[in-house]
Amino acid sequence: MSWTTGTQTEALGVGTANGSAYNTSTTLTTISPLTGGGYCPANFWLPSYGISKSLLVKASGVLSTTSTPNLTLAIYGDTAQNTPSGTPLATTGAVAQASSVTNVPWELDCVISNVTTGSSGTFLAMGIVKVYTASTTIQSIRISSSSANPNTTTTLSTLSAYYIELAATWGSNSSSNSIQVYSYAVLGLN
Repeated sequence: MSWTTGTQTEALGVGTANGSAYNTSTTLTTISPLTGGGYCPANFWLPSYGISKSLLVKASGVLSTTSTPNLTLAIYGDTAQNTPSGTPLATTGAVAQASSVTNVPWELDCVISNVTTGSSGTFLAMGIVKVYTASTTIQSIRISSSSANPNTTTTLSTLSAYYIELAATWGSNSSSNSIQVYSYAVLGLN
């Protein structure tokens, strides 16, 4: 650390177990591990200090598919653990996956930055999800606070405490469509 800004990176949560495999469902479901998930206490983004304070969400795991199902990944700030709802801080939107892959690796990196604080606080998020669909092919997917280009903000109160969780939704119900998180970390930046 340089101490140029007087700030440091801190681990707000590091998964200590694999997440449960998510398959045979088209319901929005938390896939990040419940043990060691990210947690931001109330007023983590203080009015005088919260602007530009950011989170770095990192996750990786494996996925399998049959046919080319749509998959949506999203990062939520949930007031109750394991209850993704409302507007996500960042989402991929529905993206078709490669056909008939088995346990291929994927990884996610997303920075979520506070723009304004208060009961209608706003955030900008931008990142990438990479799915290694074959030994020479990588599917790169944008994960962001909006599908607009340039990116626009999403709204979340900065006055409440939140669990920072990764959730997924499959577009078609099949036991062969599966995603599992092996590694999950939420880091507080500046």
